[in-house]
Amino acid sequence: MAGESVDPVVQRTRHARGRHAGEATLAQTFVFPRGVTAAAIGEVLRSASLVGADSIFGDRPGEEVPAEAGTRHLHGFSPVPGFRFDVEVTEREPGVLVASFAQPDRRTPYLQGDAMWLLSDGAAEGAGAVFEEEINTGRARVAKATPLSGPRPSLRRWLFFRAGHAQVMRDAANRIARLAGAG
Repeated sequence: MAGESVDPVVQRTRHARGRHAGEATLAQTFVFPRGVTAAAIGEVLRSASLVGADSIFGDRPGEEVPAEAGTRHLHGFSPVPGFRFDVEVTEREPGVLVASFAQPDRRTPYLQGDAMWLLSDGAAEGAGAVFEEEINTGRARVAKATPLSGPRPSLRRWLFFRAGHAQVMRDAANRIARLAGAG
């Protein structure tokens, strides 16, 4: 259900919004419980259902459609009412994924571009894997991620960066942890 929340298992240790190269930025870091490895998270991202019961993004509108090997494509994803886009997740290399957002059905998209997802095994004692998300940051630009933006100012894009996406990813991280065997 849109707006549903998941009991926390994963700790978000960083949530930073700002600006870089004229674009809004968002950086988040999620630390998973002990025993959840970067490899396990990668496997969930490669194979678990993207939407529906027992999925990464929960029971939200959207349909996973066939894609090339190493890529997953979600058509018509709607994390909350009024927001609808396609998401393509591509694993560039182990532990480095790009989530590309597009709105092919809109003449003027308010959201198109990439989010970088970086997976690593935790360095802190008692912690599991670390999932970092970088959107429009210097780090994302160095990795050649396409800026996540739109051709003109948008209230929906502003809401995406200010509140909506952070909550969707917090819930997704907790679902990923459960799918990887935590909790």
